[in-house]
Amino acid sequence: MPRRRNIVIAAAFPPPLHGLSKITESIANDLDALASVRRYDVSSRLSARSATHHLRRVLAVLRAAVGILYNGFRDDPCLYIPADGGFGLLYTLVLVSLARAAGHTIFVHHHSFSAIDRRSRLMSTLVGVAGAKTTHIFLCQDMQRRFSEHYLGDWQGLVSSNAAHLVATQQPTPAAPEIRIGLLSNLTREKGLYLFLDVLRACHADRIPVHGVLAGPVENDRDRAAVAAAQAELSERLTYVGPQYGADKDRFFAGLDVFVFPTTYSNEAQPNAALEAMAAGASVIVYGRGCLEEDLSPDCGLVVPVSADFVTAARAQIAAWHQDRLRLATAKAAARRRFSELRSRAEEDYRSLLECLAGRAASGQSAA
Repeated sequence: MPRRRNIVIAAAFPPPLHGLSKITESIANDLDALASVRRYDVSSRLSARSATHHLRRVLAVLRAAVGILYNGFRDDPCLYIPADGGFGLLYTLVLVSLARAAGHTIFVHHHSFSAIDRRSRLMSTLVGVAGAKTTHIFLCQDMQRRFSEHYLGDWQGLVSSNAAHLVATQQPTPAAPEIRIGLLSNLTREKGLYLFLDVLRACHADRIPVHGVLAGPVENDRDRAAVAAAQAELSERLTYVGPQYGADKDRFFAGLDVFVFPTTYSNEAQPNAALEAMAAGASVIVYGRGCLEEDLSPDCGLVVPVSADFVTAARAQIAAWHQDRLRLATAKAAARRRFSELRSRAEEDYRSLLECLAGRAASGQSAA
């Protein structure tokens, strides 16, 4: 039997279930067959920022720190850790510093563009502290390229798309007289709620037959009031179905013609929802944030530049599809094909990532 690497995973695990925790759980489960894995949940498990949230977060990080130090006495110690966003990167920096001092091989997985869209001193410090032997994992080629422009060094790089953790599910539902547009996310301003409602209003004003469907949690009173006001204004043209999981989420995506995702979230990188919509055969209209511009081919929807007026661009695209429903059907089929292409490439990259994490292959290409 080959020696099994001892891997500590310090990350957010479900519950709650969201894109990052889902992918981390998937990686941990797949690594179980290749290495000795110890999991440390460094999240607070609370959605709202509060004193309790920060206290629980600090205690969780302290537990992970102890686990990393103990792991340093085992054979071939390794740390896998997603890089936190914003000031949460301080927690990542602390744990990576301990891991390097304890002799770990280190893998840092990047799921945020906040330190890639603009250079971050914290991220620069993390890259320097982690050292040249650290492998940084990115979600797309453009993410790695832009990271290397901001953070010089001899670190190693690998690409592993979130598409590797998703599958095509149900076939799209048959065409309907109305174009069905939808948004699934945490329904907040920065995740595109208000722009989505404005797109629906613009289509209604132009007499474009569109039905909008919102899915996901609404966590504050202001956003809840915005959804209620839009429902009162738009009547049967807008439906809110609440949080959707498992088969219900699959049916939601399969029922769409267009997934509209005008996210302005600063950490946005490679949202699972956009990939899941494409897998279900929905065309997409998105802001060109994170990896979305690389992931989407021009024939499967519209990528709106972040400096452009999203509502105007989206309304024009939906109007064009209304005038030529064959073009919409072609875009939906192209989106499903594009997901298959992304998934096929991602599976190969993900297998390489697991082999590197388990210490059975070289750890990627040098940034230099």
